[in-house]
Amino acid sequence: MPRLYLRLPSSSLQSHFTSFIGLIDIKVGCQIFTLFSLFNKIAGIFGIIAIFQGGSLAQLSLYTYSIASIPVFIWGLREISDERANAVLRYAHVFILDHLISSGWTLLFALWWFIYAPHDGKPVTNSSHQAGLMDLIESLESEYRTAEEMTRFRHKEYNMSTPEGQQHAALRTQNAHEIWATERGFAAVVLVIGWLLKIYFALVLYSYALHLRHGTYWILPLSKSRTANAAHASYETVAHEDAEVMLDEGVDADELQEEGSMRMSEIRDAH
Repeated sequence: MPRLYLRLPSSSLQSHFTSFIGLIDIKVGCQIFTLFSLFNKIAGIFGIIAIFQGGSLAQLSLYTYSIASIPVFIWGLREISDERANAVLRYAHVFILDHLISSGWTLLFALWWFIYAPHDGKPVTNSSHQAGLMDLIESLESEYRTAEEMTRFRHKEYNMSTPEGQQHAALRTQNAHEIWATERGFAAVVLVIGWLLKIYFALVLYSYALHLRHGTYWILPLSKSRTANAAHASYETVAHEDAEVMLDEGVDADELQEEGSMRMSEIRDAH
């Protein structure tokens, strides 16, 4: 069967895959971005509640999928904490699959926002419920604000059939187009960076899983629990001939595993 390798072109790049962004223990990093992913999925609960007040089928499907995937990320977080190599590897497969599925919605919403959304500055009300909510907020504010303050905060309403109203609408549209022209590049960069970050997170997960399989996680420079792992053998070491990780160019995983076993014995003897 084909062997699984992780070859990195330079030691500077390697540090970002044997740790999290080169600063944090790789296990802690996996826990951090899994927690963020879990919080993002939990937000789907609030999204699906709000969507009944006005929304699209695409939004409904996204929120439903997010809620359905919550148990998967809870399971992944637990397996990362328990340092179970095979389970973490399966979770890494699920993580990258989730990213690819979510990319479909990202692309859909990005196409609508960048191509079809008018960006003309006109106030948008998705439903009568939303309009009612805005009226409720204004009525609450009016209880502790003066009439002059409410007039200043509220948008002035124009009759679009009059020259003044038409002039105001044209000016509002022009300003909205100018703002969108300056912000759309930044918005695109944020989307691309976010997409690439999740690819990096998936690679970190794979790296963590392979280190666990070969018993080399505890000897990584930033490993927080390497002494505890060596003393108590709380991780799983699975030596499969069909799965090898190359941490340094030209260094075989079997050599690293042998070195790890020797250091484990030394620490156990010390204890």
